[in-house]
Amino acid sequence: MGFMDRIKEMLLKSKPETEEKDEKETAVISTETHYGKKMNLSHSEKLKLVESLTPREKETFYILLGGYSLKEAAKQLNIRYSTANTYQTAIYKKLNVNSRAELIINFRDLCETREE
Repeated sequence: MGFMDRIKEMLLKSKPETEEKDEKETAVISTETHYGKKMNLSHSEKLKLVESLTPREKETFYILLGGYSLKEAAKQLNIRYSTANTYQTAIYKKLNVNSRAELIINFRDLCETREE
């Protein structure tokens, strides 16, 4: 299975099963780590945040979560670096993170590319 096939499979798996849409803003409680803030979110809350991303932002999200650089992500998605940077900025804003380290700290459990 190719890399993009795995990304598409992860996108399909991340859709919540008939989960009610709650319009209320949730207060994000976080603790500081050496690399950034660690948000105390449940798995379903993380999925809800990821669902707020556009399909292209989700693809970029999973590539960045996989440890690829922004330049590599742009190449894999066949887009310009500046476009990938725009997606990354939107992802950080929507997921309430400030860096790649925070993104990985808080959302790495959504990425099933780890080999066990």
